[in-house]
Amino acid sequence: MKILKQTTLLIVFFSSVSYSQENFDLTIERKFASKSCTMGYLISGKEILCYTLELPWADNLNNISCIPPGQYNGVLRYDKPDGWRIQLEDVPERTGVQIHVGNYTSEIQGCILLGQDAKLENCSVQNSSKAYSKLKKAFYGTDTPTSTPNKKIIVTFK
Repeated sequence: MKILKQTTLLIVFFSSVSYSQENFDLTIERKFASKSCTMGYLISGKEILCYTLELPWADNLNNISCIPPGQYNGVLRYDKPDGWRIQLEDVPERTGVQIHVGNYTSEIQGCILLGQDAKLENCSVQNSSKAYSKLKKAFYGTDTPTSTPNKKIIVTFK
């Protein structure tokens, strides 16, 4: 009986180690909203990674509105030309909402763009590729990942 208990404990321990999943929590803190755009910061933990650019609020209409405040799970997509994106799941009345590279609202269909710099006067973000690389490094923990970590992606919009 003693051996059975020890074996069971070892199995439970190793199962939880190999299948444990940590969260990759992101927050989009919206700070500016106009008729032309919505802008804010992308935060991982307590670190501001970059600026964000979204369309203005338009009653959550698909492809022309930023998404409602709330918390959404994310999944990784590797099938786009940039090779890596976070797509949000279960956004009410919406599909295909992604975080990706871009500089202007004309490049958005309800998604979120990232930038190292931001210009309120023309609703744009700059150096988007650098900001995107910073997000990827925050997720993988390195600039040169060799595998995908087992992390649950959670994106909160405020």
